[in-house]
Amino acid sequence: MSDATFKLENDCMKIEVSPVGAELQSLYSKKTEMEYLWQPGHDIWPHHSMLLFPSPGRIAGDRVIISGKVYPATMHGFVNDMEFEVVEADNKHLLFQLSANEETRKCFPYEFRLQVDFSLEKDVVSQKFRVINDDNKIIYFSLGAHPGFYCPIVLGESGDDYSLEFDSPQYINSLELQEGTRLLTGKRIPWLQGGTEIKISDQFFDDGPKMLEGVRAEAITMKSKRSGHFVELGIKDFPYMCLWGVGTRMSIFCIEPWCGVSDLADTDHVWEKKLGIEVVGVGDVFERTLTFRVG
Repeated sequence: MSDATFKLENDCMKIEVSPVGAELQSLYSKKTEMEYLWQPGHDIWPHHSMLLFPSPGRIAGDRVIISGKVYPATMHGFVNDMEFEVVEADNKHLLFQLSANEETRKCFPYEFRLQVDFSLEKDVVSQKFRVINDDNKIIYFSLGAHPGFYCPIVLGESGDDYSLEFDSPQYINSLELQEGTRLLTGKRIPWLQGGTEIKISDQFFDDGPKMLEGVRAEAITMKSKRSGHFVELGIKDFPYMCLWGVGTRMSIFCIEPWCGVSDLADTDHVWEKKLGIEVVGVGDVFERTLTFRVG
């Protein structure tokens, strides 16, 4: 696989993207002279911003049933370690594409193209996802983003200095996770009921990740109350969200907008009935856009 990366740059920002997994690898602000995207260390998380397709989250038994046939499936899907074709690369945008091939058909029996299109306009980075149906039948799938950010953004601060804020009041449930497997138990716990702010602390992830349902926001911002530094994500039309990091002391905070979710512990494994499954019709295109702004 290629270790080359592609760059977009203007007076405000500079980003780097790898064709492996179409993964955003750097989110650098020229204004603050700071890197905001997680840069892998030796023992925490070896990625920067994974693309999750066609199954964000956990898969019970690592198998699914598609059109009555059993296929292997793994947590977060198969695309994050596959090399995408570089369709376009100029000073305004980068377009990567993965097409159905012999390897993908072993676990995802559809003819499809998955495109990831990066663009940079002033201080806003856009990452557009397209699932293109080249098949003669409906395609069922899920899709998610898994960007990780430094938290604290500024050394010397702590997780206690930070909060998450939605741009509008939210009525969100937390989906209970089964101990050990982290599959969904089916229990929904009211989590944010008419509020906009979630307080972060160093112990935020001591009891594991948070799986959220019912997100109806245009944007979410992680911000320091001390320094004012922030990461803002545009998350329109991503109804689920996973928050993930390490316990004991805050170092990385992953804000993961998903169209789809982990399996239920008592799933019947039928792909077409999976909770949160999306569809794209014959000849149609499914699109979602994630945006990044930092300061």
